[in-house]
Amino acid sequence: MHEAMFTGNSYLFPAVTPAGEASLLPCFAAPVVHPSAGRYWRTLKHLRPSQLAYLALHRVMGKNDIKQWPWVAVGVRAQGGLRHMAEWQPELARQVLRAGDVRFVKPSAQLEEGTPWHLGEVSRRQIFHANYCDFLNVDLTCPNDVNLLHRAIDIALSWSEQNSTGQELAWQPFLLSLRIVNWLKFLARNCMRAQELGRGEQIGQLLSSLRIQILSLESRLERELLANHLLKNAKALIFAGTLLEAPESGRWRKLGERLLQEQIAEQILSDGGHIERSPMYHAWVLDDLLDIQQLFELCTPDDPQCIAAVSGGIARMAQYLSEIVHPDGEIPLLNDSQLDVTRPTAKILSDAGVSEWVSPPSGTVLRILPDTGYATIRDRDSRSFLIFDCGPLGPDYQPGHGHSDVLTYELTLHGQRVVVDTGVSSYEPGPERQYERSTAGHNTVRVDGLDQAEVWASFRVGARPKVSRLAKGEMPGGHFVRGEHSGYKRLGVKHSRAIGRLGDNSWIFADVLQGSGRHNVESFIHFHPSARVSPYPEDRTRAPGAMAPRWSLQFGSEHYVLMTRGSGVITLTSAWYAPGFAIRLPQSVIHWTQQSAPLPLSMVYAIVPEGTSTIEVDKAADQLTMQLSDNQLNGSTVM
Repeated sequence: MHEAMFTGNSYLFPAVTPAGEASLLPCFAAPVVHPSAGRYWRTLKHLRPSQLAYLALHRVMGKNDIKQWPWVAVGVRAQGGLRHMAEWQPELARQVLRAGDVRFVKPSAQLEEGTPWHLGEVSRRQIFHANYCDFLNVDLTCPNDVNLLHRAIDIALSWSEQNSTGQELAWQPFLLSLRIVNWLKFLARNCMRAQELGRGEQIGQLLSSLRIQILSLESRLERELLANHLLKNAKALIFAGTLLEAPESGRWRKLGERLLQEQIAEQILSDGGHIERSPMYHAWVLDDLLDIQQLFELCTPDDPQCIAAVSGGIARMAQYLSEIVHPDGEIPLLNDSQLDVTRPTAKILSDAGVSEWVSPPSGTVLRILPDTGYATIRDRDSRSFLIFDCGPLGPDYQPGHGHSDVLTYELTLHGQRVVVDTGVSSYEPGPERQYERSTAGHNTVRVDGLDQAEVWASFRVGARPKVSRLAKGEMPGGHFVRGEHSGYKRLGVKHSRAIGRLGDNSWIFADVLQGSGRHNVESFIHFHPSARVSPYPEDRTRAPGAMAPRWSLQFGSEHYVLMTRGSGVITLTSAWYAPGFAIRLPQSVIHWTQQSAPLPLSMVYAIVPEGTSTIEVDKAADQLTMQLSDNQLNGSTVM
């Protein structure tokens, strides 16, 4: 078994199951399937020819030879205006600097013992975060921060000393991109104060090291990966060309500005969403654009069109982000999203000049975001919110952060997250990563034990489903949204789902599976750890066709009931909820199975306030007609 620590309300597990030890995987998790030649082909055939060419080029080039660039004296343009640029969690940054431990685990490995920049006793993801150097994105010019400024310089020097060959993990282009920006912010803010304190020589060493890092990045731009990686490469080049006084500064700035405009046009969809369909990466890219906008306000770019491209991208992305946040002000955990990577979403939105999420229009609003494939239903009065995912896993050429989760959703009721996405606790390859990307790890339907998409390794996807355009409509006293996908076309099965909301805050989820033959069908509902789920007393008085109350749900002072309509076995089991890396909180999961069920098949459940009157469902081969009856609603609708 894993050795777990309990801290507050969270369990912290190792990111990867140690060799020879049993995994704490849920009982319904599918085994990891090893890649085959066919799976490699179904993965590679979606890549652009340019990606394959750059992938081959980087493989041929082999190692990162930093000795080809001689060290030269480099200056930095001190920018007092950078003090107004967003810092990375100032209090946490100071804690990290005081402890001299960049792993964000516990202050055990002090700087004197050697800062752990390489793989070893800590996970790859922790090492990634250490090498981002976010904790250096902080203003330490205050007299009270003298010791912390010395500490920060020493930590940066330790990085330079321990990563001197160019072959270390820290020289990956993505890590370079983030660290270059953080070092530049640190040096531009603090270099004058550091020189006053007699650290001018050490600042010169850091600047020379920084130039080599930028040259390395420039030679290995992530054109084989594209997406958010290439945009972050562009941001690093713009910051380097603007803030560093080096022989190559003009070249870096021009290249960065050109790449930036290309990637804004490519990556920001018409509905404002980011092309990778991950709320976290969307917020991260938006924050990057806010940084660049502030830099352009201090130093005008060579190409003035960059200003319009950045401001337009910020406006679209911020409006989109305001549409998809939960009432708690934070993002959904869809597609490799976590709550602890970017700055707080509310702060990003505020800096972008958008705060509609705080005060949406009165009543219920249903919105379709057609390009990303999301729909939202938001009710201000009850502080309830649903986000429905009927979008592709990502762009075909880069679905690395996509999950096998079409028609999943997250649901907040009365300001409390109730039905949640599993999230992601690790990017390490293995059964845990496989589960968190699998269909069973989401609030959707699995057929014959197979995933909708061939997710494999850490970021690979082979065959992937096609999705329909979302449709929406009205029903007596409420709204509904509907979508479908072809992920089980190979089985001769098509899955469609409709989700409706009634005025009493009842939510109905109707799945229809069309096709022929018999199939094993499973539906999953993952609950937030704070939601308590218990069996509902058997009701022998319900009318034929009426939905049966099966489970009681309690969260805070609210009491709801889960009703179902359909045959099969419904069990309460457990899994984990991962709102951040290396965090796995125990959660309850409803697992509804129908074995060898003939198609067409419908499965309907509802989450309703306790005391809600009967909801009757009339099944048909290709649709569901619902008879809605309570004290205020009477009528029927087709969803």
